[in-house]
Amino acid sequence: MTQPPEWPWLIELYFFLGGIAGASYVLAAVADNFGSAEDRGMARTGYLLAFAIAPVITLILIIDLGMPQRFLHMLWVPKPSTSIGEGAITLLGFHFKPYSPMSVGAWGLLAFGAFAATGAYLSWNERPDRLPLRRTLGLFGGLFAFFLAAYTGQLISSTAQPLWMDSRLGGALFLVVAATGAAALLALILKLREGTPARTIAKLRRTYTWCLILQAVVLAAYLLNVSGGSPKTARALQLLLSGSYAIPFWGGAVILGLAVPLIVEFRDGFPGGYRQPAGATLTAAAILILLGGYLTKFLIFAAGQALGLTA
Repeated sequence: MTQPPEWPWLIELYFFLGGIAGASYVLAAVADNFGSAEDRGMARTGYLLAFAIAPVITLILIIDLGMPQRFLHMLWVPKPSTSIGEGAITLLGFHFKPYSPMSVGAWGLLAFGAFAATGAYLSWNERPDRLPLRRTLGLFGGLFAFFLAAYTGQLISSTAQPLWMDSRLGGALFLVVAATGAAALLALILKLREGTPARTIAKLRRTYTWCLILQAVVLAAYLLNVSGGSPKTARALQLLLSGSYAIPFWGGAVILGLAVPLIVEFRDGFPGGYRQPAGATLTAAAILILLGGYLTKFLIFAAGQALGLTA
């Protein structure tokens, strides 16, 4: 019998927030390096948002491990030995296991946190002479941010759990969900802040709408991909599509989280120019996108775990 991983709701929250943090940083770096001068506020907000979330997801991971020492031991041990494992890279007690998803994830999170902190500092204390440094660091940090946004999907795809292991599209799905949610959250924050140029908000709206379209395509491809899996996977998929998780999946993740925001954006002028300033429709669309993104990840976890618990 397949044993399900012990991932409580906190880790599901970690997966969701980690994606938002990583994608926010990537969007900030893109705006900083390739956007106009009026997009600089979006870049600052993205860096600060990524930094604000980074300690939260680190704390969640430490709580899940049970003891802070366990997180530390994934990075450093005082007396390295052969028990660390063959193929591990060690230096002064620090060790990196390229074959271990947990080791790769811990080091990726640490590197991302360092870049997020630096980006936030350079944004909070912004000076013209520091902009080239922030932009350069943003490009390098964007690599780790991209990794963080996609890593969780690849992590569950590498587990021996039906529904999760039967598709290699998990990383792509979680990445696009993260990008959609981050763009929507940034648009919502900037809309609530006075002085944000309307063109900057319009760029974010177009970004999250294109991402929503891509999310719908990748989600459909993911479901089609896993439909050809094992009998256990078929049972898990049935739970998601027509069983006990069908109402939150179709009603929450698909209709409210995908279809309604798309209708709102097309009605307001997507993909061309928006006919009116961002208002209540943006607020509603952003909130629904975040809800739909969380439900998409949560229900994929839940369907796979429920199968393992009842198999």
